[in-house]
Amino acid sequence: MSDLSKSADSVQRNIDTYWKTACAHPDLIKDAARVKQWKAYRTEDGEWRFGPSRFVGYEGMTPKKYVKRKKMGPEGGLNGTETEKHLKQWTEDVRRNSKLHHQLLDALADFLSEAGAKVGIGASFSVMMVEGSSEFLDTSDPDRDDIEVEALVTLSKRLTVAQLEKLIRRLNALSS
Repeated sequence: MSDLSKSADSVQRNIDTYWKTACAHPDLIKDAARVKQWKAYRTEDGEWRFGPSRFVGYEGMTPKKYVKRKKMGPEGGLNGTETEKHLKQWTEDVRRNSKLHHQLLDALADFLSEAGAKVGIGASFSVMMVEGSSEFLDTSDPDRDDIEVEALVTLSKRLTVAQLEKLIRRLNALSS
């Protein structure tokens, strides 16, 4: 499709647009729990910003354009498979259950909770590859022992309700 994002800067602008407007647009935020592929970048201030690939993968996307195209169904041309393939040139996938994956999951959950929405089960992330971003990609995956599981269960008994909810969210993400 001719209106796919033309540059990494365009994708980043779309992420900013989504980030700044999603909570004020019920049609955008209600879809958040169904989003499987989130694109993210870290601002100079250290804040993670997110946008769904179906939103950020098209040139100059706005909430109004997105809602209009979505209502058109297949004729609207919103195609997550198409955008995922296209966006790979500017993004790097984040390994599920890595430290970075959990950081992104927590940051996205905090953002969506402001609008009363939740992160969908099985959400995955890709980060924009800008200078210095590779330092955030955590690829280590040490094997876990039963001893560690028992230690976690023991420690979880000391957690507050809020901490338990965070732990449950992370555990659910692990099983997706």
